[in-house]
Amino acid sequence: MKFAFSISSLLGYASSIVLLGFSLPLVAQIPAYNISADCKTLMPSHLNSADDFIAMGHFQEDCQKDSQAAVSSFTEAIRLNPKAEKPYYHRGNAYYKLGNYKAAVEDYTQIINENNTDKLSSRWTAYYQRSRAYEKLDEKQKAISDWTEVIRGSNSFAEAYISRGNLYKAIGDKENSIADYKAAEKLLQQYLDGVFGTGMMDARYQEMLDKVRNELSNMGIDTPAPQITTGIILQSIAKIEVERALNLARFIPQAPTIQHFDAQLQDLYKQLANTQPQVDKNVVKNLISNAAYQKIEDFERERSQLIKKFIPAHPAIRLIDTQKKELEALIRRNRV
Repeated sequence: MKFAFSISSLLGYASSIVLLGFSLPLVAQIPAYNISADCKTLMPSHLNSADDFIAMGHFQEDCQKDSQAAVSSFTEAIRLNPKAEKPYYHRGNAYYKLGNYKAAVEDYTQIINENNTDKLSSRWTAYYQRSRAYEKLDEKQKAISDWTEVIRGSNSFAEAYISRGNLYKAIGDKENSIADYKAAEKLLQQYLDGVFGTGMMDARYQEMLDKVRNELSNMGIDTPAPQITTGIILQSIAKIEVERALNLARFIPQAPTIQHFDAQLQDLYKQLANTQPQVDKNVVKNLISNAAYQKIEDFERERSQLIKKFIPAHPAIRLIDTQKKELEALIRRNRV
């Protein structure tokens, strides 16, 4: 069973770097044809410090798609500041991309063993990355140990339980594999129910949950189909609140259409009040606002096309403008 991971949701590393004793601008040294069209990473203007070399390494990876060159830049950053953790971490990531997993393990191990206190680094993220490298090297027991450290650092990280469960299964430890899959199942359900806020209510977690339940079922564990989840109720509320706002552009609040939406919302809010665990009210507000913002973006695109053909007073454009105002009012009412 394969599961997708979102490193960006875990590793919020941001950094910048330069070269001591060499201050020529780098623009002239980098041919434009080597730069990716979608690049958003800034190239350092000088290489005067360790931070400049780190920034250069990021530019080489993101814009030139050259991880080998990035390794050289991160190595120079290490030479300039051997005690810093960031260049070891980023060089480890570059080695990982190159498939040099042994070198990646060495860099992550350096961070774990040093246990420095750089603001942007932590042993937890190094354990996370090293566990993935150990998996690539087929060193399952070492990977299991590192995933255990990741879980110790954050026991609400479903992906870690899934990965460790996969490894336990691979070495024939069915009991621990089932335990980890069950832990992941519980967490994924909580993600979708909004227990951890709206940030984890992503469709991919439903896919992961389905895979975990399928895996448990294949291992002989009964996994009955879940009841209507809190997440579904929340999404329904957000959708109907937006629909109600759109219809307020056409009808008065006392109109049967609006009253129908009000009845639906009353029932949904009642269901939400009876769910366990209780969802923070801000989760509901954020979902409603996000749905409204998305609809506004759709309207803006539609309006930009209509305005090429009609005057602003055209009924279709006026309706869009009125509906946008209702959505903006809905956002204001749900502002956290």
